[in-house]
Amino acid sequence: MRDIAEDADRNGTGTTDSASASASAGADGVDAVEGHDVDETSAGSGAEGARTEHRLQLPRGTAAADVLAMVRNVRPQAVLGEDGTIEIGDDTRLVPDPSPRGAGRWTIETPRVREDPLPEGLGDSHGYGKAFPEGLPFAAERRALDLVWSLSRRLYGAVVTDGGARLEPHPFHVRDLIVVSPHALAPEAFAQLIAPLEPEAELDRVPSEVVRTGYSVTIPLTTPGSSVEGDAIHVRVGRSTGHPALSALGWTDSAVDYELVHLPADEAELDLESPDAETAARWSHAYRRIGLIAGLLTETVGGYVVDLEGFLVDPADLA
Repeated sequence: MRDIAEDADRNGTGTTDSASASASAGADGVDAVEGHDVDETSAGSGAEGARTEHRLQLPRGTAAADVLAMVRNVRPQAVLGEDGTIEIGDDTRLVPDPSPRGAGRWTIETPRVREDPLPEGLGDSHGYGKAFPEGLPFAAERRALDLVWSLSRRLYGAVVTDGGARLEPHPFHVRDLIVVSPHALAPEAFAQLIAPLEPEAELDRVPSEVVRTGYSVTIPLTTPGSSVEGDAIHVRVGRSTGHPALSALGWTDSAVDYELVHLPADEAELDLESPDAETAARWSHAYRRIGLIAGLLTETVGGYVVDLEGFLVDPADLA
């Protein structure tokens, strides 16, 4: 896997390799639940300065270089030590297992910071409420946990928490993709581009002042064999919000984001930790359809593909 910095002088229209994975809270963490206090010194959170460890279990064939490259997608400042340890920042490090049977196994060492338990009735898409019934990780620990959760999603692995709970994200838990390009398509040009691929796509009402950004397209989505109706893909075209994985490129300040978002008919689905077989099939179908559109866009306008959490995605994996 090459570093994105190697492409910084290429006019921004190429693609970049990513870990060989096909596929949400971002890797930089999620705020505490509003109205709930964080206590870093109570018995529930551990004494001030306390630390903890969570384990990341990846397939044995996962290259350490791929893990480092993906970490740098969302933490560009990450530093590789001589012993293979990745210093992430936040007083947090990802340490490889050096034992003969430790291939693919990592430990993330982080400050231990806990808040209140997950309030009853709130969604638990990552399984944190179940894994941490005494209090949710917060601040640096939450950001560290989010990072290894995301790595396990992209690299088909699992996370084992300090309490022994096992978290196994579905690879299509995050289906949204963003094509980041130096080139913007006018609304009519975009509609014409995807018409052969998505003939039912509808250009939403476009404000009169819009020339090349600030518009959206809705695409009905039906999964063969599924009884669920009302899913859709929503495409939003606007000025780029910035992506750490592409920070080395010189054109991103004026880039365009083509956001490809899966909108399930039932919003409660967004809170699922483990989908049933039918839901998993719809997630997979949505990701494939989104991937085809993303691939078409990169071929046409150039640029790079990132997922909702900021990780680079190789367009070759989306074909």
